[in-house]
Amino acid sequence: MTLRPSVARALALILPVTALLVVAGCSSKPIPPCPNVRVDSATSTLTKFKDGPGRDVTDIEYQAEITGYNGQCVHHEDEVDVTFDVDFAVTGGPAAKGGTAPLYYFVAIPQFFPEPTGKRIIDTQAKLPDQANARTRFQETGVRVTIPLKKDQPAAGFDVYVGFQLDNAQLDFNRSRMQK
Repeated sequence: MTLRPSVARALALILPVTALLVVAGCSSKPIPPCPNVRVDSATSTLTKFKDGPGRDVTDIEYQAEITGYNGQCVHHEDEVDVTFDVDFAVTGGPAAKGGTAPLYYFVAIPQFFPEPTGKRIIDTQAKLPDQANARTRFQETGVRVTIPLKKDQPAAGFDVYVGFQLDNAQLDFNRSRMQK
């Protein structure tokens, strides 16, 4: 029996796809979900005022913001590795001077608090705008967190928070803006 060329081409396409579906259906376990990564709203921005007592809008040198993240996780028998990139934006204020400055941000896992593994502070260098309203963007790549897991403990039960490491005055400033 001879197949028509159109039927033969159709079978040539369908058979490999069917074989892949059968093999995929044989997977022993579904891929478990990753931990939740969240940008903490109270610490997602940092406002740097120029030195001195002034704290109104004309005293702002720059404002930094965590604008997003993108990542993945890899599950192992007794841990999960979470690797992600963090996106930042820095906007010059009326007192902008330009140059570079360190920005300190944290990666925290509340379930491990107060252990040292519960929070890690990371510093990065930011190129500062030299004029008001100018904006620069950059990305910190390859931020990695390893979360140990107990037997049958789901990685999705953990939260990973990212935010700026702020002093008390900066945190109070952010909170006062959130209440308005």
